[in-house]
Amino acid sequence: MKSAKESLLLAIQQLNSGNIVAGKAILEDLCGNPEVNEQALAVLFKVAMNEGDLLKSKEVCKRLISLAPKKFDYVNTLCQLYAASNEFSLAIDLLKKYTEIVPDSAMSYFQLGEMAKKNGEGSLANTSFLAAIELGYHDIYTAYVELASVYSELLIDYETATNYLQQAITIEPNKINAYFNLANIYEQLGDKQNCLKSFNQVLKINPLDGLAHARIADIQTFDKSEALKYELKSLSILEATEDDVLKADMYYALGKAFDDSKDYEKSWSYYTKANSFNRKYIPQYNRVDIEHQVSSTLARELSNVKSKTGDIVPIIICGMFRSGSTLIEQIVCASEVISNGGEIDFLHKQLFNLIDKPKVLSSRVNSPFFQQGYEKELKLRAGKSSLVTDKRPENYLYIDIIKMMYPEAKVIWTQRDIRDNSLSAYFQHLGPSLNYATALNDTVHYHKAQQRVKAHWLKKYPNDIFTVNYDELVSKPEGVLLPLFEFLGVKYQGESGLFHQQKNIVSTASVWQVRKPLYTSSSGRYKNFSRYIKESLSIPDFEEFNNVLD
Repeated sequence: MKSAKESLLLAIQQLNSGNIVAGKAILEDLCGNPEVNEQALAVLFKVAMNEGDLLKSKEVCKRLISLAPKKFDYVNTLCQLYAASNEFSLAIDLLKKYTEIVPDSAMSYFQLGEMAKKNGEGSLANTSFLAAIELGYHDIYTAYVELASVYSELLIDYETATNYLQQAITIEPNKINAYFNLANIYEQLGDKQNCLKSFNQVLKINPLDGLAHARIADIQTFDKSEALKYELKSLSILEATEDDVLKADMYYALGKAFDDSKDYEKSWSYYTKANSFNRKYIPQYNRVDIEHQVSSTLARELSNVKSKTGDIVPIIICGMFRSGSTLIEQIVCASEVISNGGEIDFLHKQLFNLIDKPKVLSSRVNSPFFQQGYEKELKLRAGKSSLVTDKRPENYLYIDIIKMMYPEAKVIWTQRDIRDNSLSAYFQHLGPSLNYATALNDTVHYHKAQQRVKAHWLKKYPNDIFTVNYDELVSKPEGVLLPLFEFLGVKYQGESGLFHQQKNIVSTASVWQVRKPLYTSSSGRYKNFSRYIKESLSIPDFEEFNNVLD
């Protein structure tokens, strides 16, 4: 009769010979033997991972933890599996239990901070990172950078975030992460000088850092000679990289440089290259999925959704990306009685995957976690105001839910000539959720789908939705703003001349534009590129693009 160790070796031989079923059977038998059970489970875990069986991997990992509850490697591995499935709450619970068993583990507190941050739990993330530092976490620089991220993204405290980044720089002055994060904060605050200084510091450390070089293009306005000089440097960096994401960043930046200098042919060429690289690594836009999303939203019938009672009333700002939503938020939040909430991701994060699951969605919407969670996000941003904006673009999918929770909520829907809107989105390096932007006619398709949803909500809430036309806003602001402020129940006090002076945070692609007074140069911008657009599209696609009506 073979010993336990001999059986373990036999199981491994079976696996190596391709006899997976036989090998796993031997290993399962050995899991009951205390002499080799941990080793057997470790091999079973590797087999499950090789097979891509995440459920089995988690189950085996739990068994390993029950055998060796103080081994952090097992706990950390299960946490990473939970994170891969967006099960951050389970990872948090696991790490909390581990810190009770091993209270002096700096690594476990750091991981707890990471998971809490990913789950949007700012207070827990903060206390966990601080505990890790107190226990002697080996990488204080990274801990300070993570704390800064918690304060800037979750706790909305940019002064403290900046202080932590400065401390990180003092520890490691030749690392770039803290400088990059500082640049991002200064950008959101509209502090052009310090933003540029931070990016230049990155380039001082690494002259070939293409992302810092690309981001500088957002800050600078180029004339012809400056654009050519920028192009020369950019091409030298592009030659040294194989990173498609970085190439896209740099081609978008080059498109912007030559757009500034009015070399529209060269600008279009670089923007076209940028989008071709962007399409390589983001999911393809799926029109069928969008139609399903719209039909599920239009068919939704919710009842018995609990309405909130209290002082907070959200002002929902939605519409197409690049349609003027950031601008109108800045203008209305120049009022003393409206707080700037920015893009609150809570609703979309909680509801998007449930759009075609009405029963599960209804249960989620009525849960205390959901209702209290959104209220908490609003209060965090509201300060002393009772009115607070939420301009997450996808909120247009949830207007019924918002109105049931907050009957007094108002909706501002921004619209813009879709030809300018499509072009503006095409000129931005956007993520997977905005993948329509890499092709003009996909943006037109998404716009039409969104308009169907808008028409549906207008029938249900005709007195609670106000459409702001971007071109009318910038050309005759008071003609739009006087009725808008009346709609909001707020006195208009010349906010159109004050909004660009605010020192608030702006976290969207319009970050620099909304720091300027109103201007009309973006209206009809597509005409500068009309020739190149026509050459790049088929005749039917160009006719659809050029003739679409709101």
